[in-house]
Amino acid sequence: MKEDLKLVKPSLDMKYEFQRMVMEYRSYGEKEYFKMYNKALDDFGGYLIKLEEQDKGIKLKEGFVPCATYWLIDNEKSVLGVIRIRKKLSSEILRDIIGNIGYDISPLKRDKGYGKIILKLGLEKAKKLNITPILVTCDVNNVASKKVIEENGGIFENEVNDRWKKSKIRRYWFYNE
Repeated sequence: MKEDLKLVKPSLDMKYEFQRMVMEYRSYGEKEYFKMYNKALDDFGGYLIKLEEQDKGIKLKEGFVPCATYWLIDNEKSVLGVIRIRKKLSSEILRDIIGNIGYDISPLKRDKGYGKIILKLGLEKAKKLNITPILVTCDVNNVASKKVIEENGGIFENEVNDRWKKSKIRRYWFYNE
């Protein structure tokens, strides 16, 4: 049931569930997400350390900002998706294109309402981190993400050109009150 879903910090006890999700991205040909997570296949412990360092702002690559990562899990500890909460927007690409929150749902778990839930829970986490306002973006062609953002109350600002990916991005704001 959806009421059993929660966001948790990545941990060793969910290694195989997370690796299963990574392999789903590979099976579905989703290279962007597979590339983002494939280090967890070879060195899961090292991958978790890197996530913890990112959260604390330690050893960040140039242009990167502190970023908290959470996994959406169900009561069986299946990893259904990932949400990344960037704690500040200190570069042009973050302010214009990427935003504070990025999320993805495992290919086999899509179209079941999990996107709406992961963003809702992520917005609650961002509020606890005192991030305000919160920018969430999506590609103009990503109808599902547009719907998820709007259903969670995102206020549409504009569309901008993503010169890095050569596409258009829709920008939405959330204000913590």
